[in-house]
Amino acid sequence: MPQTATIDAIKAYKTELEKDKIIPDKLPNCVRCHLSSVFFKKHAYRERKFLVIVDMLIKSIFCALLRFRCPGCNKTFTYYPDFSIPHKQFTRPTIEGFSKKYVDDDDMTYLKSILCGKDGVPGYQGGEKTLSETTVHRWISTFGSYKKIPQKAQQLILQNNPMTTVHRDILQLLVPNRKYRTEKRGEILVNCRRLFHIGAIFKQSFEISIFTKLAINCSFS
Repeated sequence: MPQTATIDAIKAYKTELEKDKIIPDKLPNCVRCHLSSVFFKKHAYRERKFLVIVDMLIKSIFCALLRFRCPGCNKTFTYYPDFSIPHKQFTRPTIEGFSKKYVDDDDMTYLKSILCGKDGVPGYQGGEKTLSETTVHRWISTFGSYKKIPQKAQQLILQNNPMTTVHRDILQLLVPNRKYRTEKRGEILVNCRRLFHIGAIFKQSFEISIFTKLAINCSFS
């Protein structure tokens, strides 16, 4: 079965939202006036549709995202729960799972990456559409574009363990030439693969995902 955020996890977040327990401590300081995020004020709620995979069926769940406002300059910031990625409807575990499956296997193709063993390809409600390989292509483009996240994660890993070899190990992580047509795409694939490698070491070191707080503080960049 493909990975996905559980319906219970999304409902738990909705409960925290309803009980006013979401605070802006994970957000970075204001990029415009540099005011600390602890002073941010609740601003608005934005309805967001999330897609989760249950028994190979892609289902929709609606959940509000909370936006905060900087009282210093009125710039607004969206608070993303752990299961979400900006501008993506599928939950982070799903996006991460399919993307990692492709970049970590030198013989993997996009078409094979969406196959879930004998269960086939996850389908949308209604039975007319299934998950597309082009969707995985776009997900990898997103992960491969992140630069601040892996850099900051690597710095924290090094601070925690000066003897770590992560900086040398990631340089050995490449992808075969046959998996891309342009140098730019090859760079995206390599960056994506290295991001997941760094993320695994980060989780082992700090017992949290790089997308729990670090990615938010790096503004998902």
